Amino acid sequence: MTILSENLKTLRKKLNCTQMALSEVLEIGFRTYVRYEAGERDAPVSVMVKLAKLGNVSLDRLLTTKILPEDLDTPDQAKPKSTIHNAEVIGGGIEEGRLMLKGFLNDNLVTTNKDEQKLLTLFRKANHNSREKFLLDLEWVFNNTRRSRLTGVKKIPRKLEKEQTAVKLKKLAKNIKKITVRG
Repeated sequence: MTILSENLKTLRKKLNCTQMALSEVLEIGFRTYVRYEAGERDAPVSVMVKLAKLGNVSLDRLLTTKILPEDLDTPDQAKPKSTIHNAEVIGGGIEEGRLMLKGFLNDNLVTTNKDEQKLLTLFRKANHNSREKFLLDLEWVFNNTRRSRLTGVKKIPRKLEKEQTAVKLKKLAKNIKKITVRG
C-alpha cells in the first residue's frame, strides 16, 4: 500500500463512511474508489482536492505524509499563528527553502541567505500598494533579463515600454474610431 492509499483509508474511517458512501460523495464509481484505496490506481487531481477538503488537510500532506487518525482531530490551518511552538516538520527542508509543518495547509518559506532575509524584511515593512508595485517590477525584471539572455534581445526600460504600449493603444483606439465611423 502507498502513503496515499493508507491516508484514504484513514480519512474514510475518520469520516465514518463506507467505501460506497465516499465514492458517491466524490461522484466516482465504487470499484474505482476501491482501487484508489487499495493502491492499484492513481486518483486524478480533482478527486484528490475533494478528499483533502473533506479531511481538512492540505493536498501536499495527503499525498506525502502518513496521516494518523488523531491528526485529523484538529484540521490544518490556512494561516500560521505569528509564533509557532513545537511544530513538527513533515516535508521540505532548509535546502529547498520551504518547510511544511504539521497542522498547516501552506508551505512556510525559509532562508539562511542574508540577502533574501533583508529582501523579505523590507517587503514585509512595505504597505500593500508598494508590495504590489514591487512584485510587478520584480516580475518585469525577471522576464526581461531572462528573455534577453535567451534570445539576445536588448532589454528596454520599463518606463519606455509603458510609453510604447500607450502609443500603440492610442493608435489602435484611433483605428477603431475610423472603422466604426465608416461602417
